[in-house]
Amino acid sequence: MSGVTVFCFVASYAVALALEVAGLWVRFGWHRLAMVVMAVAGLVAHSWFLASHSMDDVAILGSPENWYLVVAWVLAASYLWVVFTAPNTAMGLFVLPLVLLVIAIGEGASHEPFAAQQASKLWSNLHGVFMMLATVTVCVGFLAGLMYLIQSWRLKRKVPSSREFQLPSLEWLERTNSRALGLSAILVAGGFISGLILSRIVHGGEANYRLLADPVVLSLLFMLLWLVAAELFRMVYPSARVGRKVAYLTLASFGFLVITLIVFSSNAIHGSPPPRDTTAQLSTAADRTTSGEVWQ
Repeated sequence: MSGVTVFCFVASYAVALALEVAGLWVRFGWHRLAMVVMAVAGLVAHSWFLASHSMDDVAILGSPENWYLVVAWVLAASYLWVVFTAPNTAMGLFVLPLVLLVIAIGEGASHEPFAAQQASKLWSNLHGVFMMLATVTVCVGFLAGLMYLIQSWRLKRKVPSSREFQLPSLEWLERTNSRALGLSAILVAGGFISGLILSRIVHGGEANYRLLADPVVLSLLFMLLWLVAAELFRMVYPSARVGRKVAYLTLASFGFLVITLIVFSSNAIHGSPPPRDTTAQLSTAADRTTSGEVWQ
């Protein structure tokens, strides 16, 4: 098991997805068993890979690569839970592509820790957990909203139901949408507050650091404001709690999440070590040169 790599669980998830897609046209006797076995094998290898990385000095959620891999792990575990609780649904066609996409993004992300060495590991882990759970919750809401719109379109146009492509009921998807939206607002708020504290710890001694000039802080703030506004909208207008409106809200939340993750992955300022004092280095070098000339 010491030789487990990312390719091991990616291949397992890819085979499970291929079986899900093939099931749209043909199903054999052990089709579902093979699909479940490949998904379980991928999750086991995925778990072992994360566990081996957690033995390092950097926290398991302390780098962009590991952070994305944990998000993918939670999504894959959620897929397996649905497979056992609602075996006749085509959830894998929606969840597994997202799992593979998140892993691919993680492989392209930085392997370096988010924060400087002096950052509090407690707040770093807390911030990472909040943001990981918020990402998973928004992704679940997005998938539920997407499936709701597809299911609503099929029923509205009286498209006949297919045994190979069954989706959860509109009531179940609507309930999942509503819960995902409210929970996302709470988790993003926790991630934002813990992130502010972490930023103060990491950049507290930097005179040129401005918290509200940090692109990651601003993008996360805008996402939090959107989620709070969406939740207030649902509370004020009861009609927004049901039907397509709540599905559109979760889809829009996913759009904000994508923007936040792009800024989060590409920005080198957030959580980076304090910049070196170039002026002081030049001054020291000049002093050494002068001392050397005098000595000669």
